[in-house]
Amino acid sequence: MSKLLRQKRGDTLVKTIEKKYGVDLGYRSDAHLHTVLRNEGLPSLSKLLKMTKAGR
Repeated sequence: MSKLLRQKRGDTLVKTIEKKYGVDLGYRSDAHLHTVLRNEGLPSLSKLLKMTKAGR
């Protein structure tokens, strides 16, 4: 992943992230980023994307 990730707000919707980065996070599209990160035990969007690309 060569793109530089900017810090995202915690209230960013999952559908926005999925569309921008071309991934399926496996959460409802109206879930918030901070909820997903908390549930997955991850500190950042970049870690979440790496985990998603690696196949969880």
